[in-house]
Amino acid sequence: MTITSETHESVQDDIKIPHGIFGFRTGSRILMHLLSNFKVIGRENIPQPPFLATSNHLSYFDVPAVAAAMTLSIPAFAAKKYKGTWMEPLFRIGGPVWIEQEAADRQALMVALKLLKKGSPFAIAPEGHRSRTSALMEAKEGVAFIATRANVPIVPWVMWGTEKILKYPRPQVRVRIGKPYRLPEGRAKGEALKEYTDRIMCAIAALLPEQYQGVYKGHPLIEEMGAIVR
Repeated sequence: MTITSETHESVQDDIKIPHGIFGFRTGSRILMHLLSNFKVIGRENIPQPPFLATSNHLSYFDVPAVAAAMTLSIPAFAAKKYKGTWMEPLFRIGGPVWIEQEAADRQALMVALKLLKKGSPFAIAPEGHRSRTSALMEAKEGVAFIATRANVPIVPWVMWGTEKILKYPRPQVRVRIGKPYRLPEGRAKGEALKEYTDRIMCAIAALLPEQYQGVYKGHPLIEEMGAIVR
């Protein structure tokens, strides 16, 4: 299912599996094993939908890496700048919600929230775009806005090594899925929104090797969230 943030139509009651997703998933597994030493850790931590999946974002190869790791279709945000490019068909396979990266796109956030409330999983990279350094950047607070209003489990997953694909030597690529957790339900604002965003990002950081933790390295919440999600 493809949804745009501009639409005012209701989200479909039944979340349809996008055409071609099974072939894309199989092709992604073959591709990842050809290009890397690929391994998925923690697949058993994926709960029944609905849930909000949160991840870091390193490379264009994150898309096939996640597809290879997952056992179900998960709609996700996709930047509007990719519409009309060679990447648009790849995003459409997964069921994108198109979002404006450089501005607060409240309509896109509300579409994601509606999907979760209707029983679908949803995936978001809280940083908003790929990290040029491969380390975590400061996240946008839209992820906490969705998480506190949806009242669904949050599943942190991380990947590393995708930024080294097509480089010598053949890299190790890992997708690690953490245990689900929840944030308090409610309409978090201000400082609470910032705190919950930090919690979400520290759960992600806790699953990553230290060199990928970026601006969250040494954050006091990493130990607390690590005890929950590892």
